[in-house]
Amino acid sequence: MSTPISCQFILATSTPNDIARDQRTIELEGIVMSKILVSSLSSSICRSAQAGPSRIPYRSFSSAPPSAGRQVLGRITPKRIAVPRSAVENGQYSSASHEAFSNPSLPRRSIWRPIVFCAVLGGGGYVASALYTNIDTQTWADKLGGSSWWRKGQSQPSDREIHRAKQLEGARSAQKTLNSLPTTLSFLPNFLLIPVLRTYVMASEFYLNTPSAQLAPMGLIFVMGNVFVWWKLRRLEPFMRKWWLHRPIVFGTKRDEWRNCVTMFTSTLSHQSLPHLAFNSLALFSFGSAAYSYLSSSPSLPALASSTHTPHFLAFLLTAGLFSSLGSHLWTNIFRYPALLKALSHPARISSPQALMSHQGILPSLGASGAIYAALTLTACAYPDSSVGIIFIPFVSVPIGMGVAGMVTLDLVGLIRGWRMFDHVAHLSGALFGFIYYRFGREAWQWTREKLGAQAKGSGLF
Repeated sequence: MSTPISCQFILATSTPNDIARDQRTIELEGIVMSKILVSSLSSSICRSAQAGPSRIPYRSFSSAPPSAGRQVLGRITPKRIAVPRSAVENGQYSSASHEAFSNPSLPRRSIWRPIVFCAVLGGGGYVASALYTNIDTQTWADKLGGSSWWRKGQSQPSDREIHRAKQLEGARSAQKTLNSLPTTLSFLPNFLLIPVLRTYVMASEFYLNTPSAQLAPMGLIFVMGNVFVWWKLRRLEPFMRKWWLHRPIVFGTKRDEWRNCVTMFTSTLSHQSLPHLAFNSLALFSFGSAAYSYLSSSPSLPALASSTHTPHFLAFLLTAGLFSSLGSHLWTNIFRYPALLKALSHPARISSPQALMSHQGILPSLGASGAIYAALTLTACAYPDSSVGIIFIPFVSVPIGMGVAGMVTLDLVGLIRGWRMFDHVAHLSGALFGFIYYRFGREAWQWTREKLGAQAKGSGLF
């Protein structure tokens, strides 16, 4: 950055003739100083384009202090004026828009590759989750005698039967592990072995007795907590910035663009600051549990047998996170990036593309807020009579519909006003996905499972 050049205009206060003479002197000095300023800036631009940024030395136009009979009128700080490199080298200006769009150092808009990546990963994960649910359900149905004669024509056991059988199986497995721990940890003294065994018993009881609607969000929170710890390890910081932080604009090759698509998923599990992680974890546990309960219900009868609803919940969050990341990415490349190119083509531009990216708000993003917004909107649509509390104002609750409307309005205002503290487009995209999934999500899940061979459940014996 060049150092500002300051010059002082001095006016004599002795006689009117002196005043007129000094005014003519001001005009002449202004012309001379303007020529000096333009020449110095032109030479500085030539150096920055070829050998990197340089500093314009401070030029003092008058080293003598003003006399007692003179007063200072003001100070002029000239702004930086950039000249395109073609004008400096060839002596003429080229088309500004053509220069911005044809510059090989600038990246092209990244649109189709992120769409393909999100469609493949989101659709593949959705189908894989449905297939796992069918396989696990059929496995437990076979264990419980599915299609047996004593079921009186019911081909599948009920979800309650499967849940109780899985609890009993988990308890037997935990008891077997507990019986073998004293032998496995026999090298520990008793004052250490006893706390280890008690801790294992408490953890096993918590896992067996906690509803799956709470266990699934807690598992995701555990994963996000580990990623947060990785951010705090100095040695892993380059790796985290490369693979766990999404940049919507990539300066590189097509391979770099494909690699950058991976961060559209990993960034949804990544948090750099503790308050960010804490707020998202609290919201995920609250609204994720409610969304899990809604997704566990069937949209129509006869319902499909399900040994677990966790894959459906994870598939919902996966597609919601990818949808919100893709929405933010496309918004930047379709709307913000052309604005960046327009700024680059301006004849008064002197900043580098990377500096203008920061100026235009094209910044990296991370966090699970988009998926959480989807869960929040889904909960508001499924349970419109519920209320939500305000964390900063204890003992105050508002209807969930009003709360969601206020948050969406805030993001819309932030998007229009250009606020850059949050990724407002990702929030709005997540909210839109939650509304769409409320209308068609459970039907799409049931249709996918049916196409993969799922069977309708019976009433069972209980």
